[in-house]
Amino acid sequence: MKINNHFYDVSKWIVLIFLPALAVLISGLGELYGWEGTFSMVTTVNLVNVFLGSLLQISSIKYYGNEKSEGGIIIGTKYSKPR
Repeated sequence: MKINNHFYDVSKWIVLIFLPALAVLISGLGELYGWEGTFSMVTTVNLVNVFLGSLLQISSIKYYGNEKSEGGIIIGTKYSKPR
């Protein structure tokens, strides 16, 4: 299944920016206001984030085809090797 660029960009923003910021916000507010279950909420957000990030990485690898991925960085004909 191919996804369009807009969906990929929005998904990437959610995984890289929004969900980590949400986890920090929940953690900070939970500590400040003494909420119970804060650890469980933060852990849940982080687990969902790792799952979505894995799916995005799989999608990215499929998009670039037979190129190699080293250390999470896709290399090949379209990109030069990391320095």
